[in-house]
Amino acid sequence: MDAKPLEFLQAIIARMAANSTQMKTWNVGLTTAVIGFVAAHEGHPARAALFTLGPALAFWALDAYYLALERRFRELYTTAIRSGTPSYDLTPAPVTARLLLTCLLRPAVLFLHLPLLLLIAWVARA
Repeated sequence: MDAKPLEFLQAIIARMAANSTQMKTWNVGLTTAVIGFVAAHEGHPARAALFTLGPALAFWALDAYYLALERRFRELYTTAIRSGTPSYDLTPAPVTARLLLTCLLRPAVLFLHLPLLLLIAWVARA
């Protein structure tokens, strides 16, 4: 079997994992910066925290989307290994709403983003 398609898939899977990590990094950084800003200025903490809510939710959704894409590409990789025939078709199955919801609730995604959202909500109520 030609190994090049597998190398392509491995590179795509690695990129999806890196993108997922970057979403986590950006979410933690943004939330920390806003909480720090609110703590330093204490002018309108609720309003400042609410401005963070939208991006925090977007980063959570993007993190889940990259995880779902990674899963789809892993399925392609598994199929390519099992078939034994070279295929340069790198089109994954579509990301369904069910898969996206599953990925939103995976511990690797949920246990980072949910506490950040709870922290934002706590600061917003202050």
